[in-house]
Amino acid sequence: MSKGLSGLAVIACMCPPLGGLLTAMFSWHAALLALGVFGILAFLLVFWRFKETLATPKPDALQARQLVRTWSVIIRNPVFMSFSALTVCSYAGLFTFLASSSFVFIQVLGFTTTQYGFCVFLNAFVYLGGTIFCRRLIGRYGVRRTVAIAGGLTLSAGFSMLAFESAGVESGWAIMLPMALFMLGHGIHQPCGQSGSVGPFPQSAGAASALNGFLMMVAVFFMGKWLGAHMDGSVTPLAHGIAFWSALIAASAWTLVQRYAPN
Repeated sequence: MSKGLSGLAVIACMCPPLGGLLTAMFSWHAALLALGVFGILAFLLVFWRFKETLATPKPDALQARQLVRTWSVIIRNPVFMSFSALTVCSYAGLFTFLASSSFVFIQVLGFTTTQYGFCVFLNAFVYLGGTIFCRRLIGRYGVRRTVAIAGGLTLSAGFSMLAFESAGVESGWAIMLPMALFMLGHGIHQPCGQSGSVGPFPQSAGAASALNGFLMMVAVFFMGKWLGAHMDGSVTPLAHGIAFWSALIAASAWTLVQRYAPN
């Protein structure tokens, strides 16, 4: 999983500078057009190259009764809920940055769109490093200790950003340095959490993965609502949001995962 997310990180590294450059050279319409072209190419790649790996199809897998039965089994599994708590909180923290940082960097701190794109690129690059670091840590310490180490990185990120904000420091580095720590931890939490949440369900991995993704989307929906109501032209909503999710990530990593993750 960490190797797959490393590939995702490479794409994430490319997109922010490209989007900022297209916006600066043309307009935001060009950035959205590039996104549409990428989506079409991705669809064609899946359509032409994807090969079904399911050896024995289940005719009733998508029937409502069977789906509800499968979801109820998954949602009651403590291993699934522990790792899902990790992925949900980590993704919600990332969403907090992505949804609010453009306003903070451009409108509050005066960054250009290209400069802001470079900041997001740096975060994606650190995330790539986190996925590589994840593989090294797991090989040496195992999943539980790896997640615990990442929890320390994440908590340090959240509370250092909160400390800068409380001290009245409004600067790009006061956001970027803590976010680098957060993204390093995110590169560990996501592969561990996503693989751990589907691990107990080899016969229902797709349903477990989908349910995990659904929970992440529910969390970011409510976080988006909160940000929309609290964005006030300062760094406060961003800093408070990152600190909030960092605390929950660390709590999940140090309690639930330590208790329920398999050895």
